[in-house]
Amino acid sequence: PANELKARFDSSPEELRQAVNGICDEASRLEARVEGIVVDTFGDTIDREMLSEELAAELDAKATQAALSDEAGARVQSDKALADRLTANETLTAQKCEIYCGSYAGSWDGDYSHSNTKTVSLGFQPKAVIISSSNASNIAGYGATLAHIAVEDAASPYVSITSTGFQVSRYMNLSANGPFRYVALK
Repeated sequence: PANELKARFDSSPEELRQAVNGICDEASRLEARVEGIVVDTFGDTIDREMLSEELAAELDAKATQAALSDEAGARVQSDKALADRLTANETLTAQKCEIYCGSYAGSWDGDYSHSNTKTVSLGFQPKAVIISSSNASNIAGYGATLAHIAVEDAASPYVSITSTGFQVSRYMNLSANGPFRYVALK
């Protein structure tokens, strides 16, 4: 047997090459058959039932952790967006409207021609002004206390907005029935 083995090893390289090629060809045929069996048996997908319990549990834990991380990230982004919106709204609300209240004394000169006016300076141009007699007197015989309103770009015959305050006219806003109260919205 040792001589046969030695003879076998001493055989020509061509025989050895043919033997190795034969083994490789057989391995390729076997691989193709096994691949066909796997495709026929399982298709192209591997589902959970094919995995061991330990591997399935590990994959489930990783999927759960990934979902929790995604949710935590989404919550952080959502909380930040909400905080940013609240801050912006608080800033806008604070700037929305300032209210200034005050009074002015009447200064009617007895002229019913409605040419007499009085300018009340506030130091800013209001968006709206509401004026009324402060003592609830019967202004000009109307039987009720009247309030007059002026809004930006819409003056009334009794009160109008100026760049630094407002201007009142007509005897009912300038009479001795004053003082008159106003509310100015900035």
